[in-house]
Amino acid sequence: MKRLKRALKISGIVLAVLLILAVLGFTGFVYKARYGFPFYDTEAPALPKLEKATNVLVFSKTNGFRHGEAIEASGKAFDQLAEAQGWGLFQTENGAVFNPEQLARFDVAVWNNVTGPVLNEKQRMALKQYVEGGGGFVGIHGAGDNSHEHWAWYTDTIIRARFSHHPVNPQLQEAELQREQPDSTNVTLATGLPETWTRKDEWYVFHDNPRGRGAQVLYTVDENTFDPNGNISFLVKDKDWGMGADHPISWYSTAGEGRVFYTAMGHSGSAFGEEHFLQLLENAIRWAGE
Repeated sequence: MKRLKRALKISGIVLAVLLILAVLGFTGFVYKARYGFPFYDTEAPALPKLEKATNVLVFSKTNGFRHGEAIEASGKAFDQLAEAQGWGLFQTENGAVFNPEQLARFDVAVWNNVTGPVLNEKQRMALKQYVEGGGGFVGIHGAGDNSHEHWAWYTDTIIRARFSHHPVNPQLQEAELQREQPDSTNVTLATGLPETWTRKDEWYVFHDNPRGRGAQVLYTVDENTFDPNGNISFLVKDKDWGMGADHPISWYSTAGEGRVFYTAMGHSGSAFGEEHFLQLLENAIRWAGE
């Protein structure tokens, strides 16, 4: 009997420890996804010669949630795209590349599913001056989530919308996109892209419509073709809503003298094998670097 009681006591302790570890692990995951952990790079990377007419920086650092599959697949896709278009390309996860001297060597900076606080104050200022001074910026998916809300200029001027949630049941859904026609100064963005387009992704829902903050929309997603509900059992109960009849998913704007493009698409690695999605990125980089 004593052995049984002892065994039950030990089992109870083990279960309690496992429960505590599970709760801590889940809490850490949620905190990292929501806020990220600030780990900054201080030693700038060595750059290649970059002697092309258009030179592109692809930055994929994640101090928040990491879209690992997408980042891995995108690396190969960007290599192929740069080779086909004759672009100079440098891919890195080193935030110290955001300094005035090295940024001056690029025409466009791509934030490829970047999440969390990835730049220190000096590096943030370098990116701000780069874009407002005429540099191009292209953001993909996670670059617009709520782990960037610590930096008001980035959220308000670059993304121009505050992330709320994405669907969870199921997380990835097939939905229909509708293209809007850019004005005559931005025809590059629509080149080779369909007016309607059906694809699967993790569809971001935003508190704000970027139109209201001066952005021009390239694609909207039809909420009648997917369920935007982001509620999670007993944890989240206020996300059963969408953006309504006008749900932008890819848009563009200017920041000072610079051009900015953002698409909330690109959650999965498979996106970087899609003809239309790659055309979208090619157009965005080309337009931002003009």
